[in-house]
Amino acid sequence: MTIAIILLCLGALTSTVFIVSKVINYSPKTIVFKTIASLVFVALGIYGAVVTPGPTPIKVFIVLGLFFGTLGDLLLGFKYVVTKNKNIWILAGMFAFAFGHVFYVIALFVGYYVPGNPWFIALPFLTAVVISSLYMVISRKAGVRFGKLLPFGLFYLFCLTSMVSSSLYMNVLHGFTLTNLVMFFAGAVCFSVSDCMLTGAYFKAGKRSNTYMATYSAFYYVAQFVIAFSLMFLG
Repeated sequence: MTIAIILLCLGALTSTVFIVSKVINYSPKTIVFKTIASLVFVALGIYGAVVTPGPTPIKVFIVLGLFFGTLGDLLLGFKYVVTKNKNIWILAGMFAFAFGHVFYVIALFVGYYVPGNPWFIALPFLTAVVISSLYMVISRKAGVRFGKLLPFGLFYLFCLTSMVSSSLYMNVLHGFTLTNLVMFFAGAVCFSVSDCMLTGAYFKAGKRSNTYMATYSAFYYVAQFVIAFSLMFLG
């Protein structure tokens, strides 16, 4: 546990350095800080997967989810540095994060689904459709415009909401008694808060404040570190 705590502290430090660099002046150096912070939560996940007893498949899929989060971080970072074709970097990052959410969903079902409960297969995805639909209506009224990226935005939104709803229903199935699963749900909620704010920054006209940008970045790193740290309680 000592090493995990050290990695958490290192993650807090590196993510703070990245956020400060981001709001002051986004540059290639900022991408380096961002990548380092992301690699720390991957390292935390790998450490938890190695030292904690528990089924291997869920560990593998969660670590894959963390890895694709790091990849998404790196790709989205180039949006601020390579000024031409920014949508390409947004699209690439969006797909990387989407695949990360898919791996998280697989991990949840592999690790926590109890056979004989078919509704707990259907409900997470039905809920994801409802939440995604409501979000698109509300965000449009709030001035968010995805433009040509709308189909890909819908795909990503469904992957994100499926991850959040799957973690919720798996907790319901187990009566919110599994510490690591409750932690995963908390991380998933933070992830959704971050992404809701992020779409406002990327797809809504006008400049967002430094506080706004720092807040959604902070929610994102809290999400990934909580999910990674949840592996320490898997046994």
